[in-house]
Amino acid sequence: MYKKFLLFFIIFCPFLFSIIHYTDIDDKLVFRIFHTQKDNLINDIEFNYKVKVIEEIPNNLSGITFNENTNTLFVITNSPRDIYELDKNGEVLRKIDLKGFRDTEDITYIKENIFAILDEELSSIFIVEIDNDTKVVHRENSLKEFNLDYRYFENFGLEGISYDKVEDEFYIVNERSPKKIISIKGFMTDSNIKIKDKEELEFNNVYLSDFSAIHYDEIMRRFYILSDESKILGRVDEQIDFSKYLDLSNNKISSQMTNPEGITKDKEGNIYIVGEPNLFLSIKRDKVLN
Repeated sequence: MYKKFLLFFIIFCPFLFSIIHYTDIDDKLVFRIFHTQKDNLINDIEFNYKVKVIEEIPNNLSGITFNENTNTLFVITNSPRDIYELDKNGEVLRKIDLKGFRDTEDITYIKENIFAILDEELSSIFIVEIDNDTKVVHRENSLKEFNLDYRYFENFGLEGISYDKVEDEFYIVNERSPKKIISIKGFMTDSNIKIKDKEELEFNNVYLSDFSAIHYDEIMRRFYILSDESKILGRVDEQIDFSKYLDLSNNKISSQMTNPEGITKDKEGNIYIVGEPNLFLSIKRDKVLN
């Protein structure tokens, strides 16, 4: 009887785990069962968490990027569609109106005055210029445009974007149905464009129920992928393995981020996360984040 039970346990448990994970029944429950201290992305004692309500932003704060030239942050909202430049404490420096866009989910800095805007409804990347005097960005004046539609269902589309300047490669996440991590190489340099579905990353994801944002760390050559539903930030090493995690719901301050939607890092390794309706989270320490 014992051997039969053991055989049943060995066969059934992995099968049950697979059903729970691949149907997203409760990936956060799986995280709580299997996650250990050694998997933590950061040690809370060494970091300073701050959440700020950005009063100047009415609603739907969705994406964030760091501009290394200005040492400031640029955030984007999807309705109304606007861009705000912030200092690293979340104070608004200026507002930039967006015209002709539909559902602006994320923004990423490329170089000089060049940014990429990700529009979920249009399933497109728009390359735009924003200088110190820019007050309005018109979609029709975009420098370049690239369309990519991975949607199976409405409102489950392209959610996050990041850029690797060294390799001229965009990384984009599709929220879910299906959850996808997509790379687009060669678009900015007008070379042979290659689109790749990074299936090995998707396969290795165990705890993230959806993909709401992505950040590529050019210094450490790592991905950071954010899940709105799971309230988890995952770090990916060697562009393959999810190795470290930050559970936003496990900290009194970061747990205020009920809908985390965007992630970026600055040159010092500080983490910035934004979320609906108008919340700004900074996680800082003195030395560079690993």
